[in-house]
Amino acid sequence: MNPEELKETYITLLNDYLFGGDDEAALYKAYEFSRESINERVGLEEIAAVHIDGIGKLINKVPFNEIPLIISKSSIFLLEFIMNFSLLYKEYFELWERTGSQLHEAITQTGDALTACLNLDKTLEIISSLIQKTTGSDSILIYLLKNSHLKHTHTENIVIGTMPKETAMHNTLAWDAISDASIKTSITPEDMKKYPTPKIKNGIEPLSAVAIPLIGKNMVIGAVECYYELPHKLTELDNNTLLNLASSAAKSIENIYHLEGTNEHKNMLTPDEAASRCRVARRIILGEGVEGYHLPNKVCKGLKGLIEHLDSIKEEDVKWVVRWIEYLGDTELALRIKAHPREFKEIINDRYEQLKKFAL
Repeated sequence: MNPEELKETYITLLNDYLFGGDDEAALYKAYEFSRESINERVGLEEIAAVHIDGIGKLINKVPFNEIPLIISKSSIFLLEFIMNFSLLYKEYFELWERTGSQLHEAITQTGDALTACLNLDKTLEIISSLIQKTTGSDSILIYLLKNSHLKHTHTENIVIGTMPKETAMHNTLAWDAISDASIKTSITPEDMKKYPTPKIKNGIEPLSAVAIPLIGKNMVIGAVECYYELPHKLTELDNNTLLNLASSAAKSIENIYHLEGTNEHKNMLTPDEAASRCRVARRIILGEGVEGYHLPNKVCKGLKGLIEHLDSIKEEDVKWVVRWIEYLGDTELALRIKAHPREFKEIINDRYEQLKKFAL
């Protein structure tokens, strides 16, 4: 199934549900098409993107005062459509519980199925359980990145009062994992002293730790820290399995963020008003004061010059590209490229197209 076929069929089904008059028949067709989508290995992130695009087109058919109702009704359609994905997720999670000898294969399947879960708290619980069992860790601490700051949002067997304070978040093992887009370990007493470490279980001081970055396709999500009572070292197989699982976990959280955005259409803006607000937000995000006003132009011009030579840049030169982008000041873009080096050309082009709309 190609993207155009997915988009055309989904929007047609959504249109039938919203305006066709026979909700039950429309939902049945949607249910059947969702099964076909699963067989064609269509991901939930693709469904979410098509849904949002479809809503943008279909609300043009209704009066302004009916838009909130259409948004609400379309959400019901989306939930019905992904019911098969949710069932798939449940089956894979049960499979993981039953199969000890096929652990890595089951983990991969469960990671793919995570994209069917739309509740953030429940998703974090599942991610915590999977990573804890995969790593054999005694305790788990999950950080999410909000406004360039790490916030601990889920714990397992952690003494709450001993967790790092927000002011120390940039000194954590999790932050190092995010910065380098790679798994970080701390297995010696000297290593453990470098970072603020919470106590685990009954007030025990952990002797080793592992940090795993959560980086989605379009954004940095956060990181997971795993703690052990004894020194622990990951094998190469563990590293690959964890990175694959972390990638699926990050995408599942990214999907939740995107889908939450579909509920924020109550205050509709004109395109000009939206663009104006985005320019202000971009200045705030990329810097403050006089420098903040000029930084979008600096990044935009720097990326434009880079794009002119992009086709001649080889994959082994990605480190140089990352250093250039860090010099420009776009640390988020640099992190995304570190996480997905093979897609660096596509990521840079997407960022430039996004940024040039808001630069002055």
